[in-house]
Amino acid sequence: MKIALPSQLRLVSDKALLSELEASLELVETKLITATAHAESLVDTMSSHLARAGGKRMRPVLTLLTSHLGNPGSDEVIDAAVVMEVTHLATLYHDDVMDQAESRRGVDSAHIIWGNNV
Repeated sequence: MKIALPSQLRLVSDKALLSELEASLELVETKLITATAHAESLVDTMSSHLARAGGKRMRPVLTLLTSHLGNPGSDEVIDAAVVMEVTHLATLYHDDVMDQAESRRGVDSAHIIWGNNV
């Protein structure tokens, strides 16, 4: 799965670093889909709704980039990047309910699809 880095990184001239970030972001994306999956069909659909909608993934990229100050590419760094994005996604669901948003990332918001009680 080819994941594009956020456009904000276009100023980075280190091609090797960009390549490493892209490869790591692909791992993050795969683990993100796994992290938001659930055996119960409705829960699976709801929890992965925004994860599958995409996004810039800026928080995971910043986590991956910062890891180059220490131990880049480790499983712990990838997991931390996934946690950052899952936490961010949770805040988006909350914001959509509070703001009564109709869409997010080009798809209907969760409360529009399933209501606030589900």
